[in-house]
Amino acid sequence: MKDLDILIVGAGIAGLTAAALLKKEGAEPTIIEREKAEDYNRSGYMLGLLPLGGRVLTALDLQNSYFNHSIEMQQYEIHKEDGTLNKAYSLDFINKTYGSYRGIARQELIDILLSKLNKTRIIFGNTVKEIENTDHKVQVKFSWDEFSEYDVVIIADGMHSETRKLLWDHNEYEYVDTHWGGWVEWLEGHELKAYKEYWGASSFMGLYPVKDKIGVFLGGPVKLIKKEGVAQFSKKIKRDVLPEYKILQNALEQFQKSDHPFFWEFYDVRTPEWRKGKVILLGDAACGFLPTAGVGASMAMDSAAALVDELTRTDKHHIEYGLRLFEKRQKERVEKAQTDSRNLGSLMFVKSNVLAGIRDYAIRFYTLRELVKNISKTMEG
Repeated sequence: MKDLDILIVGAGIAGLTAAALLKKEGAEPTIIEREKAEDYNRSGYMLGLLPLGGRVLTALDLQNSYFNHSIEMQQYEIHKEDGTLNKAYSLDFINKTYGSYRGIARQELIDILLSKLNKTRIIFGNTVKEIENTDHKVQVKFSWDEFSEYDVVIIADGMHSETRKLLWDHNEYEYVDTHWGGWVEWLEGHELKAYKEYWGASSFMGLYPVKDKIGVFLGGPVKLIKKEGVAQFSKKIKRDVLPEYKILQNALEQFQKSDHPFFWEFYDVRTPEWRKGKVILLGDAACGFLPTAGVGASMAMDSAAALVDELTRTDKHHIEYGLRLFEKRQKERVEKAQTDSRNLGSLMFVKSNVLAGIRDYAIRFYTLRELVKNISKTMEG
């Protein structure tokens, strides 16, 4: 590993996980990140991290830090838009069988991963302009017009990866647009041990606890909510909430105080071929998730661990074989988990009152394992 020159594009969760695991194996990858250092990791959202991701942090000797900056989720609840509980699912089958399922702020997780890295190896505020596979190396031209050569290039700069476009034509990957989206805010000073979601008709809301606060999502069909704006839309939703659900009302009031809440449009992407020569896609750049099943970050970390595992078994002369084994090992399981996120999204993102009523009735007969059957199988190995 010490002999491999590795470039990682993107200092997000997938890229940093791969970098930390590579460093543990003796490599010193270079990371390039498009955000400037002063802007990096200053905003974000909440994550649910399944044991798929948590186990990787254990391998990096980061479990104590992870547990200190996160909380265990004990229940998943689906409510109607007025606040009434429709169905509650215990998360014991995950926590007791596979490991702790925890809520963490994305900023906290990034900082935890950074603690294992040499930050001087991160080049901020720059991008890759050109990539070319040669017989023995990958030649890279950076935005400051300098060329370098690498044994492996890992593209991990997100769902809307600009670097992917340099080698993959637009018809070689497919976006799915749900035409839904919404705003993220934080509710300070509250504590929950459950994920609470409120499924309406043309509205969706979620309360997602992390350490010492709750991440709140409020959304609906993009055209509708952008037309109404966050203040007006939150007021409209609040009118339907029963008075006894104070935490939901407080969360909606938070949006009315907010100047520029983080806005998130719900896309995913699937790339049928993850590799080109000695260049490999990782995380959302390979297969990006809707946030509906809360599995994207966990799968990205799991994939990073699989990639590094395969790279530790190869040498400079057989890089492409190692990358091929990684793709064969990981691609199908990631795509199956992505299918669960899509299917859950089709239940959540309903515009019609009639269809919402049918859905709300039907959901009472689903087990959590049935809702996320592929994710459950993935945790089995």
